[in-house]
Order: sequence, then C-alpha cells, then structure tokens
Amino acid sequence: MTTRTPRTRPLPGAVVSRRVVGTPGEVAAVVATLRDANRLVGMTLPAQMPHGDGRVWVTVRIIDRPRAARTTTPPRVGRRWPVVTAVAVPATTAVAVAGYLAVQIVTALIALLPLLAGGAFVLAVLALLLRRSGVCCPGLHCPGCNH
Repeated sequence: MTTRTPRTRPLPGAVVSRRVVGTPGEVAAVVATLRDANRLVGMTLPAQMPHGDGRVWVTVRIIDRPRAARTTTPPRVGRRWPVVTAVAVPATTAVAVAGYLAVQIVTALIALLPLLAGGAFVLAVLALLLRRSGVCCPGLHCPGCNH
C-alpha cells in the first residue's frame, strides 16, 4: 500500500516523498522497481510497524514523472474473414444440398431399376407382337392371314 505525503499534485519531474507499507518482500520489490526505473532519489531505513504483524514501512523520495498514456493499438480486424465466410457458407451449403439430392436420385433409380427393366421387357414383347410381318398383315389377329 502506497500513500503520498503531499495532498496536491506536484509538477512533473518534482521530487516527492511516499510511504511504502507492506511485508519486507513487497517493500523490497517496490524499491527495486523504483531503482530500475531510475526514479529513486533516496529512502529511509525500514522500520517495523507497531503491533508486530510483520509489516514494515519505508519512506522513499522519488522523481514524479507523469505516466505515459497507454498506446494500445486497436486489435486488427480481419476484413477478409467476413467476406470469406459470406462466400464459403452459402457455397458449402449449395454443395451439400446438391450432393444430398444426387444421392437421393441415385437411390431412387436403383430402387426403380427392376420396375424399369420389367417395363422395358413388356414394351419389347408388345413391339414384337404388333410389328408388321408382311405387306397385308398389320400384326396380331390380322383378318387377312389369320395370324
């Protein structure tokens, strides 16, 4: 937990004092972070907090720099994927429907194959029986030649 001693906002680059309170590991981590960022000007020796709960406090003097505004780039929006989806989904659906209909037609033709073969046989027999065999004979039961 960090508290700032002055209540007003100091000018950027001014030296400010802050009190850092926490476990010895937490305080050491804050001081190390400030030292790595070249903001640490000075610090007091760690002091034990009253009540013996294991926490310590340190007053650090740091250079107050305004935080840089986060420059997060907006996420890249793939403009290609909606177009691909708009084309691929109907095309895939059309291929699937055409395949389903083709399978249904082939299945129906296979089921009707005996009926078609029987009908073709009957038509062939009728054609043989009804064909003309000569000049005057028209076919089955001809009155001229008693065929």
